[in-house]
Amino acid sequence: MAERERLLVRAPNWIGDAVISLGFLAALRKRRPEAEVTVLANRRVSGVFRGHPAVGDLIDFRQGESLFSAASRARGREFGICYVLPLSFSSAAVAFLAGIPARIGYDAEWRGWLLTKGLRYHRKGFRSRHLLEGYCRLLGEDAKPEDPEISLSPEETAAAAGWLEKRGLKGPLAGFGPGATFGPAKRWPRERWIGLGRRLAERGGEILAFGSDEEQGLCREIADGIGRGAVSCAGETDLRQSAALLSKCGLFVTNDTGAMHLAAASGSRVVALFGSTNPAWTRPWGRGHSVLYTKEPCSPCYRRTCRFGHYRCLDGITVDEVLEAIDKPVEIR
Repeated sequence: MAERERLLVRAPNWIGDAVISLGFLAALRKRRPEAEVTVLANRRVSGVFRGHPAVGDLIDFRQGESLFSAASRARGREFGICYVLPLSFSSAAVAFLAGIPARIGYDAEWRGWLLTKGLRYHRKGFRSRHLLEGYCRLLGEDAKPEDPEISLSPEETAAAAGWLEKRGLKGPLAGFGPGATFGPAKRWPRERWIGLGRRLAERGGEILAFGSDEEQGLCREIADGIGRGAVSCAGETDLRQSAALLSKCGLFVTNDTGAMHLAAASGSRVVALFGSTNPAWTRPWGRGHSVLYTKEPCSPCYRRTCRFGHYRCLDGITVDEVLEAIDKPVEIR
């Protein structure tokens, strides 16, 4: 019997991009069903890939770990191909130093000589189509993306149900993603979140605010401002626990964040608020989601802060508009 083909996928470093890459992995599995696929991922996002049916093995590395150390984890594993999803020089260098014969990625950041097949890269063109479609082009022009899906165990979903019960959340649950590590150009105003939460609470809904450790204060202020039936889980859950809680949310209203993609991949219906970034590139993937985007003349600028100081791209989105998007009939998935 011929030995199975061994493939390595260098995963993205941002949570949202890592979640999107699950669609690439599913497409890879469909294209090469007999291959053994290993994912090389930063430890901060490695939980995204745990238990996924397309992933045979997972190699994680620490933030700040040297290129040589990360490469040593892949060297000697007889990988025939490495798909390099991030655009960074260092990610291609790891595949090169690991001695993998075929290294496929985008020819960005002066790294073309590290790749055996470098796809032409132009920033504007790359950002004009969805990131998942960009990843899947590494498999061939005819490769079709698959839906990114987080694989949760029954134990993880049961633990999420217990977490909610312990905090008295029993009604229809909506998740909020009010933060954005990237910067204020991605954040809808705090008072709008409170106003939206109060309107949903009047309808009998309960609110769960998600965020990072750094966003605990913001999420707590929003939950307190909404009042009864609103709780923050920011800083209390890891990535997979967050995914399990998101799977219990019938709705997730969010800025353009990693949690947005995590929610979509966990089965929640997403209403996404875009400001400085382009929804054509990073909108939540899948049917049933909604995007609100004012498309100011200066957007998308991809800046962390507004160079004009007004943030109209986000301030222009009203609570009523978000409620209208929430109430819009959607196709059942």
